[in-house]
Amino acid sequence: MKKQWENTVITEISTAVYVAPNTGKHIHKDRPFHGFVLNDSEVVRDYCFDNGYAMRTEGNSLFYLPKGSSYHVEQIRNGGCYAINFAADISDEPFCVMPRNVDYLLRNFKAATDAWKSKEPMRTAIAMRALYDAVCKAQKEIHKQYVPKTKRLFIAPAVDVMNQHFTDNDLSVSYLAALCGVSEVYFRKLFLNSFGVSPKEYMIQKRMDYAKNLLKSGDFSISEIATLCGYAEPCHFSREFTKRVGIPPSQYFFQ
Repeated sequence: MKKQWENTVITEISTAVYVAPNTGKHIHKDRPFHGFVLNDSEVVRDYCFDNGYAMRTEGNSLFYLPKGSSYHVEQIRNGGCYAINFAADISDEPFCVMPRNVDYLLRNFKAATDAWKSKEPMRTAIAMRALYDAVCKAQKEIHKQYVPKTKRLFIAPAVDVMNQHFTDNDLSVSYLAALCGVSEVYFRKLFLNSFGVSPKEYMIQKRMDYAKNLLKSGDFSISEIATLCGYAEPCHFSREFTKRVGIPPSQYFFQ
């Protein structure tokens, strides 16, 4: 994300729209406007640009698509997204961030798309507010998420263990920090700046992804899936799943 965003003036809002699952184009040629997009919690898509660059966007990602770019979209996991398309005197490459406070952005993008759909008189102002907030959020996240490669190596042993044992309830942050030879406070800071989430949230997200795969297989009951994902109580698992996915696990199989 280039520094020139700090002084960019948005001159026009083209559209503010929610793109529902299984809708929208998969091939885009010479994009007529810039766009900021906020993914639903479910979706995973790869944006493959004609210059060879590929950008993966996941659930709750906030990302920028440049005016004039050509790309095709490869859907990895189905879901929807909010998009605000606009004109501005800016030239930049595509980028993607994982915002920490996604609920705030989601409210703004939803308000913009609702106002645009209903043709509310203040719809442009509402969309402008959402867009400028998104630009500011992206700048802050990119600044926070920069961690030198040498510091990322400090937490690599812990990340390897987390990826293999995310269902283990005995896997404590103090143990992970000790693996890396750093203090717990410093480990938390490095991890947050590297991944955009806390170590605990990272492991919960891994559990939710694992649960989705198990649900889709149709081979296990919800109680069995709860146990396989590291939850002692199925009700605890169901609450966590519903909170992050938006629907209870009993309904996910039928999506």
